[in-house]
Amino acid sequence: MEDFLGILEDNRVKKKGTEERHFTLTLYAPDLATNLEIFNQQWDSKRPDKSKQQEQATATPAKTCQSLRPKPGVPFQAPPLPAYFIQRPEVSQSLKQSLLSEQTAKTGTLVVSAIYGLGGIGKSTLAAAIAHDPQVQTHFTDGILWATLGQQPDLLSFLSSWIQALGDHDYKPTNTNAASRHLQTLLFDKATLLVVDDAWNPDHVEPFRIGGAKCRVLVTTREAQIVGVTRYDLDVMNPSQALALLEEYGGSKLKGSDRKQAQALATTVGYLPLALELAAAQIADGISWQELLTDLQTEIARLETLDLPGAQEVDQKRRKHYSLVASFNLSLGRLPPAKFQQFAWLGVLPEDVSITPALGTTLWDVSAREARRTLQYFKSKALLLSGKSTNGSPTYQLHDLVHDMARRLLTAQAATGGEGSLPGLGLTWPQAHGQLLERYRKKNQNGLWHTLPDDGYSHSYLTWHLEKAGWVEDVHQLLQEETEAGRNGWYETCERLDKLGGFVKDLAKAWQLAEEAFCSSPTRSISLQCRYALMVSSLSSFLGHIPGELMAALVEKKIWTPVQALAYLQQIQYATHRAEALKQLAPKLPETLLSEALKIARAIIDQSDRARALSGLAPCLPEILPEALEVARAITDKSDRAYVLIRLAPQLPETIPEALEAARAITDKLDRVYRLSELAPQLPEILPEALDAARAITDEIDRANALSELAPQLPEILPEALEAARATNQSDRARALSRLARHLPEILPEVIEAAQATDESSRAIALSELAPNFPEILPEALKATRAITSKFSRGYGLRELAPQLPEMLLPQALEAAQAITDNKERAILLSKLAPQLGETLLSQALEVARAITDNTDRANALNEIGAQLSEILPEALDAARAIINDHSRARALSELAPKIPEILPEALEEARAITHDHSRATALIRLTPQLPQILPEALDAARAITDEWSQAHALSELAPQLPQILPEALDAARAITDEWSRANTLCELAPHFPEILPEALDAARALTNKFMRAIVLSKLAPHLPETLLPEVLETSRAIQSEYYRAEAFSGLIKNPHFSLQEDVSLWQEFLHTLACHDRQDFLIDLVNLSPTIISLGGKEALAAIVESIQDVSRWWA
Repeated sequence: MEDFLGILEDNRVKKKGTEERHFTLTLYAPDLATNLEIFNQQWDSKRPDKSKQQEQATATPAKTCQSLRPKPGVPFQAPPLPAYFIQRPEVSQSLKQSLLSEQTAKTGTLVVSAIYGLGGIGKSTLAAAIAHDPQVQTHFTDGILWATLGQQPDLLSFLSSWIQALGDHDYKPTNTNAASRHLQTLLFDKATLLVVDDAWNPDHVEPFRIGGAKCRVLVTTREAQIVGVTRYDLDVMNPSQALALLEEYGGSKLKGSDRKQAQALATTVGYLPLALELAAAQIADGISWQELLTDLQTEIARLETLDLPGAQEVDQKRRKHYSLVASFNLSLGRLPPAKFQQFAWLGVLPEDVSITPALGTTLWDVSAREARRTLQYFKSKALLLSGKSTNGSPTYQLHDLVHDMARRLLTAQAATGGEGSLPGLGLTWPQAHGQLLERYRKKNQNGLWHTLPDDGYSHSYLTWHLEKAGWVEDVHQLLQEETEAGRNGWYETCERLDKLGGFVKDLAKAWQLAEEAFCSSPTRSISLQCRYALMVSSLSSFLGHIPGELMAALVEKKIWTPVQALAYLQQIQYATHRAEALKQLAPKLPETLLSEALKIARAIIDQSDRARALSGLAPCLPEILPEALEVARAITDKSDRAYVLIRLAPQLPETIPEALEAARAITDKLDRVYRLSELAPQLPEILPEALDAARAITDEIDRANALSELAPQLPEILPEALEAARATNQSDRARALSRLARHLPEILPEVIEAAQATDESSRAIALSELAPNFPEILPEALKATRAITSKFSRGYGLRELAPQLPEMLLPQALEAAQAITDNKERAILLSKLAPQLGETLLSQALEVARAITDNTDRANALNEIGAQLSEILPEALDAARAIINDHSRARALSELAPKIPEILPEALEEARAITHDHSRATALIRLTPQLPQILPEALDAARAITDEWSQAHALSELAPQLPQILPEALDAARAITDEWSRANTLCELAPHFPEILPEALDAARALTNKFMRAIVLSKLAPHLPETLLPEVLETSRAIQSEYYRAEAFSGLIKNPHFSLQEDVSLWQEFLHTLACHDRQDFLIDLVNLSPTIISLGGKEALAAIVESIQDVSRWWA
């Protein structure tokens, strides 16, 4: 303190011994900068060394924050730190502690706000530094997600990108609430940091405040008031850090007068990082420190005078704001007029977009070369930031404050702020977006938006510009455009460009716009809402899983583009299949897409699957080999670890010993042989070891398989392998040889001979295994199988061959069926063959069936054939009557009774003769709809059942016809201990007895299994009284899984008392949820929704939906 007082004029009466403060700070000069400079010199000369050391400790040299390499498969979306990043350890350490504190654990959200609500203070950069911090990355082991919102965010787009980043490419949300709920499920047990950058509206943040106890949400904002959070107020840089930023930006240390003037300039702009960058860019452009300092002071004074005429004082918040505006005004005021206008046009772009030269050509209507130069020019002026490289080409981004300035200039009138203010372009928002769209319209064909050439931007943001321009009908038209082949044009384009996610986003936007139009145009609105719901359900049905081999073939034959194949690959739900498909597709991909394939591989969570995917990519991307090796070594399963290490060995020969060690450590002998065999091409010397391992296998079949696995690699040991296979016993020999035949087709005759020489069971198995790989042997295989004497083995072989047989061999198969003496085997084979037989062969099959001597088997065969030949029903009846087993005879007769009513008395007599209580009750109950007089008898039979569930089920089947037994049926149902069986039985009873509906509903709500709960609710819902519907609706809406919620909703809309007509928002919620059904189920839902559709939109809406069904069915057939 004494050191500080030393530079003040001491006016105390008594120089010591008094606490009264009488000091004067005398100005050294009339201008602020000189005063500050002299003050700093005086202070530096007076203050102690300790103070200087403390300041140096907080001034860290510019350097990139050392972050960990993100774990493979774990999302890391934080942006890179700028090249001139200055660490602020006193801030970052405090913020990190707050983020990981117990207080933030309670709230779940930490909000970094700017002191005084200032922009350009470094909130986003600090958040990025925190995300790159090794301790933070170690804490959040499941990754870091990032969304930069801005003033007009597309929330659904950000949420969808997070869903895909977490590896879920199947879920296609159509609204923000559904996307947020799904993210909550995905993040429930994960440790993930969710960064919501540049939030302006508290409502925009809420969908991102999700995740389980191990997640945290980090929000940056200027002034948004967000409740229930932990706050951290960020201040400006300190003087040393500000100077370090200026030096780092300029690339050299400042000395002498330049250093002093730089210090004064930093003070003038309030140590705001963005203002410092703008100043540094002007210095780099040749402006002197003194000139820039003078201009800044003049501009700040002008702004103060304009804003507060006559005011004597300006508070600190406003002064810092003026310094930033002044920095902008000076930077922009020095731009040439043409460049100034081009800068203003950047304001028409959305927040946080990547700007490319291709976009610049349309935005500014210039050549690609000129657009590239303009972007580089703005970058040199600190008006653009470097973005992520795309295919080796640079991209650029706008700081949010720079974007705000461009937006203001785009719409401001010329010189509205008075003399010296920056002129605007004077456009309205719709005009600005409309002009850009007109430039794009010139580039499409025949006025069709889906024909736009790809510039890396338009296909992602076209609907956004259409909406901002007020061209809403163009949005709807875009989603209906067709190609010459009658397909959906926008879908085909997005699919080709690997932007299927963008198509779903555009579909969601069009759906939202249709909803917003309900009040002004209800008919059009309802019909469009249903059209878009139908499109969503059709996509779910259409985007099935296509094998990797087929994808690779489609790319190779140029039927698909590589981008299209990658888009489909991401739709594969199971990681194992996705990894295998990626391995198959990788060799067909161009180099430019391999990085995208790598992202897909890294997103696979399971270690083994991810390692397999990486090993499949490794031949195409040698630089990822260390990463693949690291993942492979972490696999705990010995066989899987050896498998992946072996796949890596050709590219990493040094891992061969490690792979060999892993293979030798496998305890399962057959697996060990497989892995040694796979390693043998790199280590031929281990073949004897592999062969010894194979021979050491005691199980004959496994030994034969092992030998078959080894033989194809080394033709010189083929005789030994064959001898080893021949040395197995007869039952194994044929199978061992059949496995060899897949690799050595020339031994096929020997395999068939061996199969014929072995026991019949092995022969049947060997021949059936050969057939799929050698269709040409089907005639011989059929012949050999027919020659098998064992009725079981022959029947088994024929059953396995039957579905593979071509039409020309079916007569022979029928002959084989006729030759089978075992009645059951013959009946089973006829059942297998029947679906493939034409009319002529069916007649022959009928004759074969008639020859079956066992009545039960003959009846079964005749029933199968009778499905296509109804005239043989009397014959089937004769066969049923001849069945000796009372239960089988009763069942056969009861199944025939609905088709032949006159046999009912006979069927009843047979049912009564059954001695087993449950079977007798079941047979009697099956007959009661046609013979109501036997209800008491069926009831007695049901009461005699001892199993609690079977008895309750039988009673519940009888109860609708015998209301008086309801108490008994209820008692039986209530006595069931299994909660699912109890709830299901009550559900079966409830529709016929409204008085027990509340009890059934309670039982349904009590089910912990979400699938079972949804199924029971969907069964109950159509029968519930109006008084219970609100409760069921609430329970159904609480189901987290959208699919299961849709099942419950489907049941509700079948209830005649349930109405969506009075609540449009509830109608919209139902439609969005039901759209997750596949198209077939959703069409049924539409039928049940038709009363609501007519009520809300009229019959015209229903007619339009019929047309939509035709269109959508054509687009996704």
